[in-house]
Amino acid sequence: MARKLTTMLPLDVTAPFSFPLALEFMSRFMAFRDAFILEDDRVTAAATLADGTTHAFSITHDKKRLVIKLPASTPASAQRALRAHAAHMLGAADDLAPFYAAAAGDPPLAKLIDKLHGLHHVCFPSFADAVVYSILMQRTPMSIAATYKRRFLAAFGIPVTHAGRTLYAMPLLPALAKLDAKEITAAIKHGGKAERLATVIGGVNAIGESFLRTAPYARARDALLEIDGIGPFAATAILLRGLGRMDELPWMPQFAKAARAVYGRDVTEAAIVRRYGDQIGYWSFYVMTAAARTTLH
Repeated sequence: MARKLTTMLPLDVTAPFSFPLALEFMSRFMAFRDAFILEDDRVTAAATLADGTTHAFSITHDKKRLVIKLPASTPASAQRALRAHAAHMLGAADDLAPFYAAAAGDPPLAKLIDKLHGLHHVCFPSFADAVVYSILMQRTPMSIAATYKRRFLAAFGIPVTHAGRTLYAMPLLPALAKLDAKEITAAIKHGGKAERLATVIGGVNAIGESFLRTAPYARARDALLEIDGIGPFAATAILLRGLGRMDELPWMPQFAKAARAVYGRDVTEAAIVRRYGDQIGYWSFYVMTAAARTTLH
């Protein structure tokens, strides 16, 4: 049998960077489990690019470099786009230095960082994934929200076969904006969420990913909050988990609970904001990751 040829391209990372911790995080987050093929030393995903084409790719280590592996037949333009997509998904370019510097005067958090050193923020497989999940998760346990997302992808995702397994890439937001609530209801079996999802997808698509990625944070947040169905937490989730924008964080009960586990006492939002400023997204990512590890160990 002829060996299937692949192309390997290096992924640039800003040190410190821990790929094993990224894989561990993906395996714990229920909304990710059906989006990826996770193995001990690699993750495989599928992505829909701006030109509408869909491709599978794997990320792994090769001689201590982080690389993306693609079928050799992948066009050069798609190779470049997938390389950028993979790097964004892993938060590979994030500079942890400002966050770690802020934590240096915060002994409980510094102790936690020792265990999670090099963990970069992992985004959703695509911006559209983050928009969809931000609505599906509202007032819903994570396991059920993940089930809704699985149904959504099974109905509307673009199938890509890799190594005998099928991955479903989320379509681009303009394509999803053509869906109506009736179609979404039939897929996810929840009329209320379907109505809200149709409204939110249309509203976010009208704003545009480019604006939300590049506008000053407050303008991007406020534009999202104008959409019926998006509150402060969903707006932050879209910007944080979809685009890696970490400037703000609504203080939710789950953050207070996770912070109490780290500090052994209640801490206030004002105190955390004062110390971490625009690194508060990384603070929340680390404390929530630590909480999940404690719960599951």
